[in-house]
Amino acid sequence: MKEHSIKIEKTAHYYSIGELNKQTNELWIVCHGYGQLASFFIDKFKELNKDNRYIVAPEGLNKFYLHGFDGRVGANWMTKEKRLDEINDYCLFIEQITDTIKEKANPKCKIISLGFSQGTSTISRWLLRTKYKIDSLILWGGKIAYDFDFKNYKQKHPKTKNFIIFGTKDQFYSMDNINEYRKKTSFDNVKWINYSGGHTIDEQTLKKLVHEID
Repeated sequence: MKEHSIKIEKTAHYYSIGELNKQTNELWIVCHGYGQLASFFIDKFKELNKDNRYIVAPEGLNKFYLHGFDGRVGANWMTKEKRLDEINDYCLFIEQITDTIKEKANPKCKIISLGFSQGTSTISRWLLRTKYKIDSLILWGGKIAYDFDFKNYKQKHPKTKNFIIFGTKDQFYSMDNINEYRKKTSFDNVKWINYSGGHTIDEQTLKKLVHEID
């Protein structure tokens, strides 16, 4: 048996909040977690809507039924099967979205990147490949890609503000697990944030975070 691969055109989707024009000076790219859909995930950010801010939520390229063979559908960014191809595909997808938006936005538009749960690996891998300057990186409720190159990241994004956020009641990460992860994570400019909540985007924490980014 021989294995083959070809490049094809594929329709990808993303959702947005806000108006995109030459006054847009702040772009948020927010990547959902495993089994979520971007159309629902972006609703967590509706309170951030304001003039000159544009929020986009790309949707994972893989869709599946969450339970059995029908009913609710979710998306994911990658699995272990053909993982390098999937990483390449979603990094290209996010880069093309950013290209499209940057052409229409203010030339000095800031970029804030946020990954939630599985989206933390997704957004962190894209940051190592993008040609754009990233002003802030937010990793929420998930760990950075295990193969993340911190040295490369520091050279590529030396002035990026980094935020790592976990809920104290996150069902996937105990506080012991988070503290152990903290010892192994070597960002230079990073702030760790905890909130009293589970595995979700906490709206109050998000609002406070916006003020720190500004």
